[in-house]
Parts: sequence; C-alpha cells; structure tokens
Amino acid sequence: MFDKIIAQNQLKTKIVIVIYIAIFLLVGLLLDIIRINATSLSYGFYMLLTFKEVPIITMISSLIACGIIWYSINNFKGILLGGTEYKEIDIDNPKTKQERDLSCMLKELVREARIDFTPKLYLMEAPYMNAFASGWSKENSLIALTSALVQNLTYEETKAVMAHELSHIRHGDIRLTLMVGILSNIMLLVANYGVMFFMDSRREGGARNARMILLVLQFVLPLLTIVLQMFLSRSREYMADSGASYLMGDSKPMINALQKISNNYRQSDYSLVDNNPTRSALYIFSAKEIFSTHPSIENRIRALMSR
Repeated sequence: MFDKIIAQNQLKTKIVIVIYIAIFLLVGLLLDIIRINATSLSYGFYMLLTFKEVPIITMISSLIACGIIWYSINNFKGILLGGTEYKEIDIDNPKTKQERDLSCMLKELVREARIDFTPKLYLMEAPYMNAFASGWSKENSLIALTSALVQNLTYEETKAVMAHELSHIRHGDIRLTLMVGILSNIMLLVANYGVMFFMDSRREGGARNARMILLVLQFVLPLLTIVLQMFLSRSREYMADSGASYLMGDSKPMINALQKISNNYRQSDYSLVDNNPTRSALYIFSAKEIFSTHPSIENRIRALMSR
C-alpha cells in the first residue's frame, strides 16, 4: 500500500515538472517568435525548433534558470536558515539531554529507513512549532526543527515529525520543489516583462498572435503556477506523511503531532514571526488556509487514519 501511494505521487510530481518545463519553454519560444517577426505561429515554431533561427531568448532564460538553480543548490543552507538563530547538533557528540534525544531519534530513523547517509540536524530558535527538510543530494541534506516544536511534542511525536522530514529527503521531492519555485518566478518575469520589449504593432501576423498569447498568459500564468505548486506541494506532503507512518510503524504519533502543531498556530499568531519566506513551502505545516501549498490538517489526518 505504501509503495503504491509513493509511486502514484511520484508520477503526479513528474507530470507537474513536465508541464512546468513545457510552459517555460513555450513562453521563451513565443518571445522569440515576436523577436524574429514570424509571419505565422507555425512558421515561427518551425524556424526556432529546427534552429534555422536561433531561439536566443529561450536559451538565455533557460541559462538564467540553470544559473539560479546552481546558486540555490550551493547556498541553500544560508538561504533557508537565514533570519533565525540556529545551531547544528553534532549527533555523534550531543551535549545535552535534548540533543541526545534528537540524535537518537535521527539515528534510529536512518537505520529503519536503511539509507547510507545521515542528514545534518539543526535546531532553530523560534516560538512557533514547525520543521522542514532541504538538500539537493544526500551529501548536503538537512533537517531543521524549531525549539518550540521540540519542547511541546513528546519523544514519539517529535520522532514522527523527523521521520516526515527524512521522508522528503528519501523521496527526492525537495530538489523538485526548489526547481519548480525557480522556474515559476523566472517564467512569470519573462512573460510579464519580456513582451514589453516588443511593443511595435507593425509586426507580422505570427508575431502579433504570439504577443496576444503572452498578454493572455500574463493573467493566466500566475493562477496556473499557484495551482501547480499547490498540487505538487500537497502531493509531497501526503508522501512524507505516508513515509513517516511507514518508518514509525504507526500513524498515531504523526496524527498527534499534526494536531498539536495545528492547535499551536490556531491559538497564536506566531506565523507572522518567521521573516524568511523561502521556508514557507518547505514547512511541515502552513498556517494559511487560502491557496496553501499544504493540504488541510483534516485531510492529512484522514489519509493517515485510512492506512
């Protein structure tokens, strides 16, 4: 059952990635059609896809996306942990009982997961209960827990949250989320501002049609990216919840942890404290209800209870 759920969600994730890349390339090609002043859309696509005309804008935007992804990969720890006081826990040499407990949890989960690496473990000083995982590969993966979460959950509940985050790393969905976030922002910028460089109304029919499509996309793409990001992020949360239940051998600790985290946000306004928006899509819980990247707690608990 677990393997089937993971396979289904991974397929959904791959579909979303393909859609994103296709839209990203389409926006670039439409701008190139305007640039070469094509007589028709079909002629413009033919000239660009056969490289009879070099798709300069498409290539430049793709290179920029790759460059930003490369920068994010090499600086993700500072980007995600920035703005908060934090410390790395040396799991082989813990100094306090809290550090010993957290180190023990992670070692137990790594053994249960039968993986050949151990993510770095960070404790963030924060008054809100949350956690996230990041990393492009097993060599630079990390798990971060807030101090409020560790203080307010039981040993088993904290371990379940850690299992959830370790599952994100095991499933490889973090790198996909990172790539999609970057592609979304660049795609919207290219669509919104690229067309402004080609305002000349005396262009050929194909170029005019391409410009009209881009003008429509300026309104459609923001909504589409929100829907796709929600779909992708919600799929990965269900996957990680399933992974946590699998590693724990029981869904109850994960259910209890989600309920406590949700109640903590419901009773407080701590969501406004976090001044680093780059972490929001990675957190185990999102306090926002409308257009949240996370499925509702009720749906997540219902899914966990059905396993």
